[in-house]
Amino acid sequence: MKNKVFHVISNTHWDREWRFPFQKNRQMLVDMIDEVLDILYKEPKYRAFHLDSQSIVLKDYLEVKPHKEKLIKRLVKQNRLLIGPWYILPEEYQVGGENLIRNLLLGHKTCKKYGGVSKIGYSPFSWGQISQLPQLYNEFGIELIMFYRGVNSLDSKKAEFIWEGADGTKAISSRFSTMPRYNFYFYIYRPVVHNEGFYDIDYKWQRGGTPFHFADSELYDEDYSIINPVDEFFSENITPQVKQIITDQVKDFTTDHVIWMEGHDSSGPNIKTVKIIEEIKKQFPGLNLEHSTLEKYAESLYSQLKNKKLKTVRGERRSAQYDLRSGNLYGFTTSARMYLKQKNFEAEKWLQFYAEPFNAFSGLLGRDIKNNSLDIAWDYVIQNSAHDSIGGCSLDEIHDDMMNRYKQSIEISQSVFERAAKQIINSIDTSPVESDNRNEDIFITVVNPNNAVRSEVVEAVIDIPESLDKGGFSITTDDYKEVVFEVKSKSKVQPVVEQMIDRPLFFNMIRYNVNLFVKDIPGVGYKTFKVTPINNRRVDIANSPRNLPLIENEFLKVKLNANGTFDVYDLINNKSFRNLGYIYDEGEAGHAWVNESVKPFVTTLKSKPKITTESLSKLKKEVLVQHKLKLPINLSERHKKRPKTKEVKIDLLVSLKHNSKRVDLFLKVDNTIESHRMRIMFPTLPAAKYSWGEGQFDVVKREIKHIDSKGWIEQPMYDYPMDHFVDVSDNNHGIAALVKGLKEYEVIDDNQKTLAVTLFRAFEYIIQPSSTQDYTHQKGAQCLGQQSFELSLYPHKGDWIKGNVYEEALNFNNDPRIIEHGSSAGYLPLSGSFLRSSNKNILVSCFKESETKKRNQFVLRLYNPTNIKQKSSVKFLFNIKSLSETTLEEKVKEDVCLISKNQFEIEINSKKIKTYLIEFTNMKRMEKK
Repeated sequence: MKNKVFHVISNTHWDREWRFPFQKNRQMLVDMIDEVLDILYKEPKYRAFHLDSQSIVLKDYLEVKPHKEKLIKRLVKQNRLLIGPWYILPEEYQVGGENLIRNLLLGHKTCKKYGGVSKIGYSPFSWGQISQLPQLYNEFGIELIMFYRGVNSLDSKKAEFIWEGADGTKAISSRFSTMPRYNFYFYIYRPVVHNEGFYDIDYKWQRGGTPFHFADSELYDEDYSIINPVDEFFSENITPQVKQIITDQVKDFTTDHVIWMEGHDSSGPNIKTVKIIEEIKKQFPGLNLEHSTLEKYAESLYSQLKNKKLKTVRGERRSAQYDLRSGNLYGFTTSARMYLKQKNFEAEKWLQFYAEPFNAFSGLLGRDIKNNSLDIAWDYVIQNSAHDSIGGCSLDEIHDDMMNRYKQSIEISQSVFERAAKQIINSIDTSPVESDNRNEDIFITVVNPNNAVRSEVVEAVIDIPESLDKGGFSITTDDYKEVVFEVKSKSKVQPVVEQMIDRPLFFNMIRYNVNLFVKDIPGVGYKTFKVTPINNRRVDIANSPRNLPLIENEFLKVKLNANGTFDVYDLINNKSFRNLGYIYDEGEAGHAWVNESVKPFVTTLKSKPKITTESLSKLKKEVLVQHKLKLPINLSERHKKRPKTKEVKIDLLVSLKHNSKRVDLFLKVDNTIESHRMRIMFPTLPAAKYSWGEGQFDVVKREIKHIDSKGWIEQPMYDYPMDHFVDVSDNNHGIAALVKGLKEYEVIDDNQKTLAVTLFRAFEYIIQPSSTQDYTHQKGAQCLGQQSFELSLYPHKGDWIKGNVYEEALNFNNDPRIIEHGSSAGYLPLSGSFLRSSNKNILVSCFKESETKKRNQFVLRLYNPTNIKQKSSVKFLFNIKSLSETTLEEKVKEDVCLISKNQFEIEINSKKIKTYLIEFTNMKRMEKK
């Protein structure tokens, strides 16, 4: 032991909201940080305290106690109070990759405001670690990664290892050791300060300390607290406990440096830590022990690991707990309160693909965009990305708060997009197709947020002024070609019209709800069409024949079976998929973090649902399948021979559009029962060996076959996370499930390699911070009532790359936006792209204002999710003044040459993310064509 150095790291694990709602929890936070500041100010021997790698806690604290800001800044600059690099502790798999980058950007910005960033990848939060985390950290100048969920002692026998991310980025990493993030706390701190062992969790009233508790009928359910904690010190426990922790950890560490973590959930500092360390040194005079920091520990590791060969682990980390030397995965939060995941997906979509890029384009077209609206919207979303928040494993009132934050963010994003769209519409020159009386002209402009050129059926609501309506109309392109459309309904409406200089007025309109087939909408751009009222033109109303179980288009044939499943025949690739879309339901006896299936297991394979054809028009064909399942009403009834049951209604709408290569599915479930998991099942390809789940800047290859895990403390999890899609292929053919906010899938290792997509998982909310806390009276985790889900099946040739799955998934998720407007005298052509990448395998992650918010300075982020190097040209509508490649932190790496005034070429290696800082020239009015 004489060469060993033991680093005691004082810290807290602070969940901003979990057992308590945010505002109640903030009062506890204020008490905790008050104590931190008091100890650091009064006791110079108390080296440092870590605020759990996040910075939002300082913002929360200083809103209550702004007068403490100077002291905090001083302590942060002295490296005694350590904050960041994150804004808040995220769950990595349940949010998008751009969300994680913004979390780090906002964390760095906040930390710098208060004195400095702790550049350590301390990640004691996510249930598993995404494959691209090494790259994300590296791009922020963070070299050491410390985590324990998702890596076990089989992956690496030693605590230290090399983690190689998806793109090849390598990082020195640590899984800590026994009882990872609180070993010192349980081995030494509690026995010495409280005379408590690992499993001592009951407080004796006779111990004193002035217990405090509300006894009235309204507040009695609040926790007890101790007003005057008993001040004790059991030095006799030091020797046996130090020997025990050393014995349990002796084989774990590669270097002479051992990390001892002193902290727990919602714990605060204790000035007695100084005394504990001094007493250990007295009882073990040869032990090199210091009150340290993660930075000091990292420097020590680097100095000794340069010439040592460490085990390399690769890719995403989702290993279950093998023994006590590693932590558990607890990964089933991917399906807890699925409605949160769906709303997060929606909020990210509006920010990332609509509000942010088109706000930037409108700024380049002359609009004043100097405001913080989008920063506020991102802040709301990032707050919700806290692991216990987006994980769906908190109290109902916490998740109610989250839904309100999502609501605020989406409202901001939609309003920003609306204002950006007004600038864009006003910049279009409609004169080439205007009539003699331009004030009577009507136009619709279709805006495409995706990089790919799109030709597809869209739904639109077109209003014709009553004074101009002639009973029908035509829609034409700029070269006077007619657009195919069909009217679904027609009605009289009086929509309100707003203008700042007058009171609200209204239009008298004839409203037509239509399906129309729009062709060749430019990528990240727009196309304008003219709407012309026409006399005596017959308007076809889309018909709705009944009881026709076969629908087809140019690419697919879909046959409905009597039990509600359907067969899909891929006409282009000559491949059939049968018995798709049945429902599987099982009881759930687990909790937010763990799935525990219980009988009865029910499917719709023997059901006799009602099947009707809702629409059979040229542009859209739809069949409705209506199931009624009788299921046990709750968990206790499932254990009875004759359980009480209720009927659960499930509506599945199967939709096939003209010119579409996918089958869109819309589900509505009226969930009337508790404690069950419902999945939709798709038999795929018997020869498939892998699934590919799209996630954060990567498409992860996962083996379908199970491993031998007998004897593990925690069994491996084969339900995997996804973001936009999961694909199953056998190299010759494939089928992908494209999803909107659904986060969990499993490919069952059966004869058909059945793909199971989780719709929701309902469970009793019971937690055990010490004693059992029964919140089963809170029904939010049961997901009762109407639930809606959207997904799509996309059969294709080859793997996900050859099959163009990513493009199809983005098209499914990011609908074209349709704007009706009058004539405009701008300078943009009637059709154009603001931004285009010539290679569809290089994807746009964001186009936004730079963090500096300098005028005409923007950031473009691209990534290559494939396994081969990709080249592309990138072209803007606007002229470029200067171009540099930067890190994710937006620090300039090198200048990039242009190949023309508005175009440059790039090369991106496999799985790499590239960020560019672009300054554009002042926008000059374009000459009208």
